[in-house]
Amino acid sequence: MNQLQPSAVFWLLGLPASGKTTLARHLLDYLRTEHDTDCGLYDADVERATGVLQDLGWSPSDRIATIRALAHAARQHQVGIVTLVTSTKAERQLAADLLGERLHFIHVHAPEPARHARDALRTVRAYRTNPAPDAPELSWSDPEQPALSLDTTTPLSTTVNALCTFAATALGNDAGP
Repeated sequence: MNQLQPSAVFWLLGLPASGKTTLARHLLDYLRTEHDTDCGLYDADVERATGVLQDLGWSPSDRIATIRALAHAARQHQVGIVTLVTSTKAERQLAADLLGERLHFIHVHAPEPARHARDALRTVRAYRTNPAPDAPELSWSDPEQPALSLDTTTPLSTTVNALCTFAATALGNDAGP
């Protein structure tokens, strides 16, 4: 095992069912097992159900509070991993202001048919027939310059390898997985 010393927050953003959580879990496992790294994973869906976001919804003020809470939680670890749609340029700027140089935005994307097919397999669906006017996916804009962009329609092993290689490099270990 190779202990990584620098700290970072890997913020996986993308539309619902794009693959953020799946990739985040693989990254967490990789960093813990291969690098014995202090990591925290903060998935917005999980945190809304059982964690620090229980009282928050999707209104603009709740989305700001969500970003603040997840950024704060992620800062408590050598490596924080966050999954959140993070729809707008302003939301992404807030995360950048809170986390500074530690922050690495990773855009996770898949075409609409793939996202909707994945969503159909969920217990609680992200896509609704009549979404609330403040639903994050309705205000989505692609990030302008993410540190990494991942298409989750490629084989999972390829995408996970790209993510783990990126993380190892960002943390100062060019060897990667």
